[in-house]
Amino acid sequence: MLSIGMDLTIETDNNGIVKKYKSKVADLYEERVCIYYPLGAADSKPTFLPIGTKVMVEFAHGSTSVFSFESEVIGVQRSTVPLVELALPEVELFNKVQRREYVRVDAAVPVGLDFSGPGVKFASVTSDISAGGCAVVLPPEVKIQPAEVGTIEFTIQMGSGEQFQLTFLCEVIRTFPKNKLTLVSLEYVDPPHADQQLLTRFCFERQLSNRKKSLHP
Repeated sequence: MLSIGMDLTIETDNNGIVKKYKSKVADLYEERVCIYYPLGAADSKPTFLPIGTKVMVEFAHGSTSVFSFESEVIGVQRSTVPLVELALPEVELFNKVQRREYVRVDAAVPVGLDFSGPGVKFASVTSDISAGGCAVVLPPEVKIQPAEVGTIEFTIQMGSGEQFQLTFLCEVIRTFPKNKLTLVSLEYVDPPHADQQLLTRFCFERQLSNRKKSLHP
């Protein structure tokens, strides 16, 4: 299920202090996996994990499944590109992770999409948005197929007035009709944790604002 170049999320728990890192598979062996030095999920700073450190490893398999397994740092390769060796359990010990359900809110956010594979590039607006994906109005002249991967760019504004420009890799899940429009459902691919936290904050603020409007029309 693992493959060289695959993105990984590494989690440590030191007396209740949980830290997350990102890395990639560098090499695979029968009983161990070599990964590049982990980078902090929030600050992208390289992190040294001592031998014996217990970790939880999470990775995406395909576009819809996420798996995790418990492991331990068993070695360090100090070569041109330093690598960390993790114990690799049997596949039967991998756990399927239930994807988190993100708060989804109605919001018309201008977006720019670029799918280089089919050569499709267009500007539009979201119908709804969450920290895990969004639905975008598909212009009548645009044709896009499920599983296409591209980029989405947009700017969100917080209640404080702060603005943040975000760019994510995204995958087309499906297209569907709604209120005489055609929408395309998109899922973000390995979004940076810090950016996803901003989106979570934006969605909760927008959800609260929408509730206030419904109570005081």
